[in-house]
Amino acid sequence: MNKSETETTWGLEGNPLVLKGFGFGSRQPVIVVSLRGAALSGKQLEELSALLNQSPPEPKNDLPPSGEDGSEKAFRTSLQWLLATVQEIQRIAGQPVYECGRILSIDREHSRVVLPVAPLSEKPLLDLLRILLELMDCQVQANNPHKHLKRVLQIISNLEKINPRPSNIRFFIQAAIAMGIPIQELAGHVLQYGQGKRARLMLSSFSDATPVIATTLARNKLFTAEILRQAGIPVPDNRQAHTLDNALAIARQLGYPVVVKPADLDGGVGVAAGLRNPEELTAAFKGALEKSRNILVEKHVEGRDYRVTVFQGEVVSAAERIPGGVTGNGRHTVRELVETLNANPLRGTGRLAQLKHLWLDTEAVDLLKQAGLAPSSIPEDGRFVRLRRAANLASGGVPEGVLDKIHPDNRRLAERAAEVLRLDIAGVDLLLPDISRSWRETGGVVCEVNAKPNLGGQTLGGTLYARILGKLVTGSGRIPAAVVLGSAQSGTLVRDLETRLLQKGAVPGCHDASGVRVNGEIIRDGDLDPFSAGKMLTLDRTADAMVLSVDDGRVLSTGLPFARFDLLVLAGKPDPAMPMRELLEILLPCCDGKIFIIEGAAWETDSLRHLTTALWEPEASPDKAMELVTAAMLADIPQV
Repeated sequence: MNKSETETTWGLEGNPLVLKGFGFGSRQPVIVVSLRGAALSGKQLEELSALLNQSPPEPKNDLPPSGEDGSEKAFRTSLQWLLATVQEIQRIAGQPVYECGRILSIDREHSRVVLPVAPLSEKPLLDLLRILLELMDCQVQANNPHKHLKRVLQIISNLEKINPRPSNIRFFIQAAIAMGIPIQELAGHVLQYGQGKRARLMLSSFSDATPVIATTLARNKLFTAEILRQAGIPVPDNRQAHTLDNALAIARQLGYPVVVKPADLDGGVGVAAGLRNPEELTAAFKGALEKSRNILVEKHVEGRDYRVTVFQGEVVSAAERIPGGVTGNGRHTVRELVETLNANPLRGTGRLAQLKHLWLDTEAVDLLKQAGLAPSSIPEDGRFVRLRRAANLASGGVPEGVLDKIHPDNRRLAERAAEVLRLDIAGVDLLLPDISRSWRETGGVVCEVNAKPNLGGQTLGGTLYARILGKLVTGSGRIPAAVVLGSAQSGTLVRDLETRLLQKGAVPGCHDASGVRVNGEIIRDGDLDPFSAGKMLTLDRTADAMVLSVDDGRVLSTGLPFARFDLLVLAGKPDPAMPMRELLEILLPCCDGKIFIIEGAAWETDSLRHLTTALWEPEASPDKAMELVTAAMLADIPQV
């Protein structure tokens, strides 16, 4: 320890341990950290919160043990502030982390804590922790803390850059954690929800059932319109324009107003609607050409813009996309109304913002002129002033839920569009005068179909993510999992349990010192650490149960391959060379079913039983214990 470290009160002790897997009851991978510090007063913590421009975090988790003295309780409160502040900064940075860190132990002015961490965020998270510890130390030492604030902002920026690009991903993760569905990130932002036979893969809102042909068609707006037209679904008339002269000729054929849009981009990129003359079309075509070489000119259809989400042939969400604009109050100018609108915390310029800022740019000024207004005009009370031609959210629009208003004919129109393109999930854009009235009566068209729709984040309540996962994943997505702990008998017990499950028609994935097997077939020979073996089993699409052997301390440095498991078997007499207490500390909070102790095992568990919600079964012989474990696993395997 160097001199600067010895002169500080708050700081890290030793090297943090980054687990690739799970442990200590966390539903996300964690970093295990040892800290030293001195308790801060409530006033000092409030001052730190004010410095970081946030409300004092609510203490979470970690009820103090009985018998903890006053100084330890105050130290615990300081640690809870630290963990809650880390979580709040992760939230501000848009990190897909949805639980608070927790305190593992306190010994006077020393502690061990765990911090949930998003993939690839370990380094900036540890940098953030060090800065917060320096801020806390400044409070103890009465030093000026302001020099550290710029570093906090830089860390937030670094965390934002690491976030998964498709915004749907973090909301699916949040929904999965709330539903108790296991998650693991595979590669390239592809996530697995569930385990083994019950697992499903998703990339943003693509699922493993989304056909390649369907997505290829939907990514080309010209192809999409042609196929829907052949299927008898109303779509706007459009043509591909290779040059500006070509675009002007198409507009004359279709008749103004028209729409210019890239044929191969989503999210409203390069779209300009309601173009009323060659000058507007020329500017829009040049702007679209900067985004894509494949440009469509389309007949403009008047109507309100609706996004209807279809999943597995059923409409699950519908929202009107109100174009970017402001509503007059008879007192403020358009410019002032825009400034007020942009002050909404949901609005921003980054990719994490749920709603986007509005700008008084050339498009907005042109629309104001058409309405007989200027940025300095004061619109009368209740008048809506449109500042964007397109009504998509990427250009400042706002969604308003209308699922309860949709007419059955309009519902069926959206479902047919998804069916024709063979999409399991689709964002179908409708242009209609009123979604509560049939398109057959009022007219209307299917404007576009998006194969990987943005599902709206939290702006419409966020419930759609849970609904989709609930239809995609069977139950909680978990398959029954047992962990056999102990070096003496673990291999024998795993083999016994495997044999019993095979005899009953199950397809168990099993791991012991000899290798990894699925349905009795060896898929990997030799001794493999439990984390790597468990990953193999969770990824196997045939496995409907898992049995994992932990016969040494390797899991302490890797974590478990799953956040929760059903059954823990304490096998044989503990090997004195194994760090049994540490293993139980990481395993017990993750077991939420039953714990079996083999007769004569002599495990010391009394001081650790509070770490788990699992039921402790009476000691039993190996044969009886395996009979009970087999029955418990079979009960959760359908049709076995």
